[in-house]
Amino acid sequence: MKLLLLLVLVSCLLNSAYGVFKTPFGKNRERLYREQLGEVPVFSNQTFWFDQKIDHYDFFNNNTYKQQYIVVDDYFDGSGPIFIYLAGEAPMGFFGFQEVQVVEWAKQFGALFIVIEHRFYGKSYPTQDLSTNNLKYLTSQQALADAANFLSTYKAENDLVENPTVVFGCSYSGALSSWFRLKYPQLAIASIAPSGPVLAQLNFTGYYAQFSNSAAPNCVQAAQTATNQIMQLTKSSAGIKQLEKTFNSCHSLENPRDLYYFLYTLTEALGSADQMNNPPTWILNSTCGTFLQNDNLLTNWAQIVNAGQTGCNDYRLSTFIEQMREIKISQQDGSRSWVYQTCVEFGYFSTTYEGTSVFPPTLNVEEQVKWCEEIFDVPGMTPNIDWTNAYYGGQNTQATNVMFTNGLLDPWHLLSVNSDNEAGTVRAATYEAGHCASLIQETSEDPISLVNAREEVVSFLKGVLSN
Repeated sequence: MKLLLLLVLVSCLLNSAYGVFKTPFGKNRERLYREQLGEVPVFSNQTFWFDQKIDHYDFFNNNTYKQQYIVVDDYFDGSGPIFIYLAGEAPMGFFGFQEVQVVEWAKQFGALFIVIEHRFYGKSYPTQDLSTNNLKYLTSQQALADAANFLSTYKAENDLVENPTVVFGCSYSGALSSWFRLKYPQLAIASIAPSGPVLAQLNFTGYYAQFSNSAAPNCVQAAQTATNQIMQLTKSSAGIKQLEKTFNSCHSLENPRDLYYFLYTLTEALGSADQMNNPPTWILNSTCGTFLQNDNLLTNWAQIVNAGQTGCNDYRLSTFIEQMREIKISQQDGSRSWVYQTCVEFGYFSTTYEGTSVFPPTLNVEEQVKWCEEIFDVPGMTPNIDWTNAYYGGQNTQATNVMFTNGLLDPWHLLSVNSDNEAGTVRAATYEAGHCASLIQETSEDPISLVNAREEVVSFLKGVLSN
């Protein structure tokens, strides 16, 4: 995966889909956050390969692929629990900064720590290419079955059948973690599911709406003012040419679909800053600082879009579509895989309409659904979110011994679980920060709500492990 220091990866070189097909990962922001963090603590690990079934639902198909996993046994004496982290929609090495606290908890509880890579990401590919027909093996159900098969086999082969297992994840893999406990309760006694968007949603207007609740009032007002200026400029050819110049476009923005993509890119650059607004970098604060550095709001917005860039920006939708249609694994970084998952199972399309946010109100869901059809050559392709929510239960999960932690500054908390259920079988803790903050490294700037959330996780673990 290309680890580029970009605020909006898709807006310029189009090397990734993470910024356009909105994810709970906002990988553009997570890359920036991770690089600003610097070095994270290094722990000893060993990399292994597991012969995993390609299709768990075809009893006549015994074909396998090599699934990568790592084992950290520094703190394990053979009698402790197993903590297994389900890596999500990127190479498993990407998630190291989100595993720091899990390693600390493994040390505290004397646990064996394992990370398994998600199929169709990193080095764990079941097929030779990413053609649409091959991607039929890429579903959350197959990923959960991978984890179940791996865990059952690993425990049996290493005489660990009696060791209790807790499954972890974060963001999409946080949702996976909770779903694993729901579908395979016999294999894991509990789940820790930070920032897990368990509710599939086609038209996610809440993503950019959250900005108004997370950012400082003067930043919110400035975004509305700048948006009004931009929308006025889009009404004339002369105004569009001015936008092309200000935002360093390589090409004309007269084409309506390119203009849509351009406005989406601008919205993503500023409107996703709240997602990774975590200590100690507080990206939302620094982004708003750049935006408000003087009265030239459009120039300041362009500076945010252009962060880390050289040369002009390619805002043509056709360039993005063409890049996402590439089926060679060597030419992809996981982007096509994740786009497929959103187009089939989850949606998660961040959209805007009049009155839903302070950003351009023209980012309708129909256009983004159309991208799915064009990328995968499937007419009428629409995420089957009703099936997904019926299968997993959405925000009303029937799983037990699941703990969610969510940042109230993070838009994805809107699709997660933020309060205990009545039966007390699902727990939740919230804090004043962003995405997956409960799993990242502790800092001196952590708000007390985040400190308390981590303490609640430890208390939860003590409870389930003592029983």
